Amino acid sequence: MPEDLPHVTVVIPTLDEERYLERCLESLLEDDYPRELLEVLIVDGGSADRTVEIAERLGREQPFVRALHNPAKLQSAAFNLAMREADPRSEYLIRCDAHARYAPRFISHAVDSMRRTGAVLVAFTEEPESEGAFQAAVAFAQHTPLGVGNSLYRLGDYSGWIDHGHHGCFSREAVEAVGGYDESFSHNEDSELSRRLADAGGKIWLDQRLAMAYYPRETPRALARQYWLYGKGRAGTCIKLGVPPLPRQALPPLLVIWHAALALLALRRRSIRPLAPAAAYAAALGLYSARGAVAGRRPSALLAPLAFAIMHHAWGAGFLARIGGHVVARLSRSRR
Repeated sequence: MPEDLPHVTVVIPTLDEERYLERCLESLLEDDYPRELLEVLIVDGGSADRTVEIAERLGREQPFVRALHNPAKLQSAAFNLAMREADPRSEYLIRCDAHARYAPRFISHAVDSMRRTGAVLVAFTEEPESEGAFQAAVAFAQHTPLGVGNSLYRLGDYSGWIDHGHHGCFSREAVEAVGGYDESFSHNEDSELSRRLADAGGKIWLDQRLAMAYYPRETPRALARQYWLYGKGRAGTCIKLGVPPLPRQALPPLLVIWHAALALLALRRRSIRPLAPAAAYAAALGLYSARGAVAGRRPSALLAPLAFAIMHHAWGAGFLARIGGHVVARLSRSRR
């Protein structure tokens, strides 16, 4: 048994991932990392499809793979459960998404990066992939500054120190010291944990070698729900930690307020003229997407204006809903 490599636990939370789970695990195992130093925990939150059946079969085929039941359902709870159940020898916990495919030698590169940088978290870069036209449009949108601002882990082609990471390879000792994920968070739990790790003196490294091919939502409705929850999660982080949103995070809520005000003004005046700025916004999305479609020779990018608009407005609306609920709750308590 190699003595210079650490024991590693890979954590894969799942919920209805029968289409992706086996593909995900196969990509992670395209690695020469010693199997006797590896453990994979598939933590299911109550799947209604064949996910658990597949996980249990994989466990029979690979002795280092185990399936766990997550009664709390949330991914944050899944990670914490895996952290408690992980082999006592494990020094690193790698949080992976089942809805993804990973670069060759992913685990080995993650361990190398942790040891080389001394980070408490090495984050992955995301490379959206697609299997349908709308999914391809979302993949395009999620890989542009117009869609994700300066989120370096989504834009790729960068390695360096960052303020937070979306998934990654964690120092088990560091995560246990801060109490793991906050299980009250259904979304944005990664950013909230990153902040606590940084406050405890840890540093976070983004490694572009750790590429994660991510499959975006396939329908406008699913995308809207995802970004609504993202916005609510970010607002929850701001409320808990008492910090304002970053400038790029403040733009979607302001956009929602602006467009709502324009719509109300148009209704009051019974005229579409007040909607001119909103039309200019839509035109800008169209031009940006058309340019991307031509430059990348991908006609599906012509659907990206819809994806951009959903991402911006659903995120902003979710953020405002969570902030509004918090304000109402505080006012209600103060009147008692």
